[in-house]
Amino acid sequence: MPSPAMTEIIAQSGFHFQILDCEHGAYDFQSLENDIRACNLHQCVPYVRVSGLNQVEVQRCLDLGAQGIVFPQLQDIDDFKKATQLVKYHPDGLRGFNPFVRSWGYGFKPTAGKAPLCITIVESLKAVENLDHILALPGIDMIYIGSYDLSAQLGCPGKISEPMVLNLVESIIQKCVKASVPVGLMVANPEQYNAYKSLGVSVFLHTVDSDQLKKAFTNTINELK
Repeated sequence: MPSPAMTEIIAQSGFHFQILDCEHGAYDFQSLENDIRACNLHQCVPYVRVSGLNQVEVQRCLDLGAQGIVFPQLQDIDDFKKATQLVKYHPDGLRGFNPFVRSWGYGFKPTAGKAPLCITIVESLKAVENLDHILALPGIDMIYIGSYDLSAQLGCPGKISEPMVLNLVESIIQKCVKASVPVGLMVANPEQYNAYKSLGVSVFLHTVDSDQLKKAFTNTINELK
């Protein structure tokens, strides 16, 4: 949810990074910039999940200071290859260069302009089919497993604890680990965290702000009752 205060609270709580969601969230570029600033203020890394392979959107998010772009809804190897190109400058990529933006310190400071991460989500069965070729691509810094979308494609939307979902997720992890590509996913409790960590997962998304708020207020009402 776009909110510098919420973003700051999460950062102060000790989270290493936040994903600011422009795919499902209500962000515009102004609110996104404010939340990136809130992350920076507390040394919490701001990643942005964009709406897709839109070159101008990705470029603007990076210019605002996103330290990584999370790419959703990728299907085939061409999608994943383009994602790697959108975060890089010529000659390796397609990103336009302007040193007078926030990510470059508004004037091409040598300490600015750190290379952002390319984080690609595997959340379609087609991407799973192409995973071996995708993992061989240069420039992918992390694979994030989209368990919810995969559950929908497997015919059990939202039921991410179904055996067929769990088996598919584990097979993706195994391939990523074998290819030495960092892999991340969402976990709901310490048991899941420990189990997936033992399989080789190295990046964990622990919660969603809207869900946490809903649970907190619901628990408050239930306790009063």
